[in-house]
Amino acid sequence: MLDFNDNIYKKLLDLAIKKNILANCREYPSLTLNQNEVSIDFVSNSLNSKFGSENFSCGLYVHFPFCATRCAFCKYYSEISRDNEVFEKFLDALNNEIKLYKVDFRKKEMDNLFFGGGTPTMLSKQQFERYFKIISDNFRLKRNAQISIEGTPETLSLSKLMLFKKLGINRLSIGLQSASNKVLKKIGRRHKFSDVHMAFKRARKAGFKYIGTEVIWGLPGETISSYKRTIENVIKLSPEYLEGYYLTLGGRVKINRYIPKGVIIDDIIKYYRGRLLSNGYRIYSTNNFFGMIKKGVPKRWAINQNTDSLYNYRSEVMGIGPGSSSHFSDHQYYIAANVGRYMDSLKDNKFPVLYGMSRSKDDYKRLFIIMQIGYFRKIEKKRYYQLFGSYLKDDFTEEMTYLLKNKIVKETPYWYEWQLDEKNMGHESFYMHVIKYWYSKKYIEDIVKKYF
Repeated sequence: MLDFNDNIYKKLLDLAIKKNILANCREYPSLTLNQNEVSIDFVSNSLNSKFGSENFSCGLYVHFPFCATRCAFCKYYSEISRDNEVFEKFLDALNNEIKLYKVDFRKKEMDNLFFGGGTPTMLSKQQFERYFKIISDNFRLKRNAQISIEGTPETLSLSKLMLFKKLGINRLSIGLQSASNKVLKKIGRRHKFSDVHMAFKRARKAGFKYIGTEVIWGLPGETISSYKRTIENVIKLSPEYLEGYYLTLGGRVKINRYIPKGVIIDDIIKYYRGRLLSNGYRIYSTNNFFGMIKKGVPKRWAINQNTDSLYNYRSEVMGIGPGSSSHFSDHQYYIAANVGRYMDSLKDNKFPVLYGMSRSKDDYKRLFIIMQIGYFRKIEKKRYYQLFGSYLKDDFTEEMTYLLKNKIVKETPYWYEWQLDEKNMGHESFYMHVIKYWYSKKYIEDIVKKYF
């Protein structure tokens, strides 16, 4: 804790922004900064052990690595393609990937399933049925499990939405970003706001009960009027949940933040929060991540269980597909983000390149702390003890003593509450707090040695 000078911390912050600060805010140790290959034998043996364990809980993430166009704000891996033949080859490869693990995944029921991307909804109905069958043939889901998918408005026809509902998908995320057509055009979106409205209408007709959307602050072309127009249109859409983000910089993102003259993003965020609270929504998170849920909607259906269960240590996550990552208590890994090599390797029954690292018990404790501060700015004392059989103040005496003494953390009978001086959703200030107080000295030394 505080073992290095400010110049080192600034370099680490700049590195995180360059690579993807949001990912670095959610990982410890950081997969984003790691390039150590791991063998499929190691992963296979680990998965066999985990799926044979009675107490193992896990969600499944499936990454579809294609989009029709590349959005300028997107931080996730995807390649541009509309080629149905390429999509079929990808599905062949995905099926082979699952087989090459040599694990009977059906021994356990998965907690949840998330179809992410990319744009998985751009598959035709026939292709998506095959996509879904590959998963259902190889994995079992718990009864009433959340099955979530994200898609763009122009890919969501009524017949496709009805297919999703028939297959058991019960949570839908429809990308909005902004209600300004001018802004949508600038960031490379193919839809207009009217397309979002119609997609919501079709989803309701198809029988979806849990539909959400997202907004992003800091996009080029926004004005105070367009920001206000966006939230009023969101309220009219009446989604069950809304997620908001301050534009993440670095990595695959191709644009810089744009703040209109006279606009303070924190004031816009407060305005959104106020309008939603006065229109029947409740707060889930308003820190690094802005989350609002409509009153009366159960939290378990509004939030993405795939990520929420991982961040709150209720279950772990296995990812499949190029660019996907898997997170377990003792190790984490990801499949190289290169769909061409992914398909070529698996066509020859060879596993694509894997990068990963082991995770110590100390790492796992630090990660939990980082996740809880990041999402909620507080940690429940009882929950920490339930997970680790020890007390936070005993495990990290130096850190907690300093933070409490300097009033960065406030202690109550049941909680430790963080009082961070932050703005603009807090990514930079939060990450600086993390590296100063929660990165171990050795871990920082390893990063410095590798990159500087």
